[in-house]
Amino acid sequence: MAVTIQLRVIGGEKIHCAGCEARIGYALRRLPGIQEVRASAETQAIAVTIDPDQISAEQIRARIEQLGYQVA
Repeated sequence: MAVTIQLRVIGGEKIHCAGCEARIGYALRRLPGIQEVRASAETQAIAVTIDPDQISAEQIRARIEQLGYQVA
């Protein structure tokens, strides 16, 4: 059963453009269990649809933070 996780970018580093959105999407889609990623520079929101049997919210947060973004 798929679950959608909503994250918001906080801190100094923001999603600035479509390139940033694509970079986040590409990095997350490479992880197992990721079904869909939507990142928005306008709202600073990241929505990730996952299979919770394959990946956890903490693993997603860790990957986003590796990219330089702080999320809540």
